[in-house]
Amino acid sequence: MIEEIESHFRNEYPREACGIIGIVKGKKRWFPCENVAENAEDDFILSSSDWFDVVTKADIFAIVHNHPDSSNEPSEADINGCNAMGIPYYIFSYPEMELNIVEPKKVFNPLIGREYKFGKYDCFEAMRDWLAEKEILIPPRAAFEDYWWEKGLDYFNEETISKWGFKKVSTPKPNDLLVFAVDSKVGNHCGVYIGNDVMFHHAENRLSCREALYPLWAKFIIGIYRHEA
Repeated sequence: MIEEIESHFRNEYPREACGIIGIVKGKKRWFPCENVAENAEDDFILSSSDWFDVVTKADIFAIVHNHPDSSNEPSEADINGCNAMGIPYYIFSYPEMELNIVEPKKVFNPLIGREYKFGKYDCFEAMRDWLAEKEILIPPRAAFEDYWWEKGLDYFNEETISKWGFKKVSTPKPNDLLVFAVDSKVGNHCGVYIGNDVMFHHAENRLSCREALYPLWAKFIIGIYRHEA
């Protein structure tokens, strides 16, 4: 496998290269992925389409990427991404191919009053952490691309949400997942209904909070989903 990974790194140089180690029938397999980051020589964002393709074939074991002409020490973005996804990061220096394995750590952060930071503290993580406290567990997310709804991507489609164990309903009850399309054709925000026309959510450039659905947010709801126990 290491030869396959190194070959992918070589083909992508000087860009950061990335991929996934998955488990198929009890054995590790390498899945090279596209790096869609705008500044791919110093950063990586794993292609969402590649991620969804891999998760249909394998159980995710680790996210892999390299640091071309640099050390394998994790950046702040690496550490944050690893913690947010809850999946180990395998970071290689290149061309030395020295490996550093970064394990995710669950960092306690109060649900209310979080500063917004896409990929770390955003609507998905707020929703996921709120439901986790209610013993409703959502799998770690793929590496979302920011402003995905402007790029033809749809992370909150019904097929994906059904894989999380939810079914669509017509009226909300506490702990239902709410999906919003704010000036968009697809879902680009989510929250949790907590009762009495109030939800918990984390909007961009705001602190995470409880907020009334009316008059603003209710008009953007495109889906209400309930976890099937």
